[in-house]
Amino acid sequence: MSYLTRIIADTRSRPVRRDLGDCHALHRTLLGGFPQAPEGAQAREHFGLLYRAEPLAGAPSLVRVLLQSKITPSWEHLPAGYLGPDLDGRGNPATRQLDGEYDQLAAGVRLFFRLRANPTKKLSDRTPGRENTLLGKRVALLREEEQLAWLARKGERHGFRMLETAAAPELPDARAAVQEGVRGRRSGRGDVEAMPLRFGAVLFEGRLEVTDRELFLTAL
Repeated sequence: MSYLTRIIADTRSRPVRRDLGDCHALHRTLLGGFPQAPEGAQAREHFGLLYRAEPLAGAPSLVRVLLQSKITPSWEHLPAGYLGPDLDGRGNPATRQLDGEYDQLAAGVRLFFRLRANPTKKLSDRTPGRENTLLGKRVALLREEEQLAWLARKGERHGFRMLETAAAPELPDARAAVQEGVRGRRSGRGDVEAMPLRFGAVLFEGRLEVTDRELFLTAL
């Protein structure tokens, strides 16, 4: 089973502002909607948890959080004032099962997509003028053509390809826009030291075609 939950959060709430300013805090709040994971299991992987927070057009005080999971979450733990209004009568939070939509996916199906990701590359060569301390580390891809090439390589591995534009068939019908970076701080626990968290963010939008159903479903 797969489920998609939409939360409309009110940024006038202090807990909401805290979560939006600290990716670890937001992750902890969303995990609170799920039961305890089995011992030794990573909760995010066990519950298939993926999420994205994005502004809500025309409502500057509201943020939409989209969350994908393997079970239906519960949100009784959210503090008063965390949730914004129910704008479309579907409820807030609103959850629906995705299996019906997934059943329709097959090779050749074309889709519009939006993906927020952190495209990087690993530095493994010695380039003159670059500090050797960067060798073996991952760095962000900064140019749009590099970012789109990164997504195209992911598609080869995960059962999809980006479609081309009609006017210029050599160009993908997709865009990559750099977003504000994600920051937070993971608190220490046991043998794990406290550490700052910082991730790049790029919003990809465009059209794709499924080339391998099973690979695509696994990635999705």
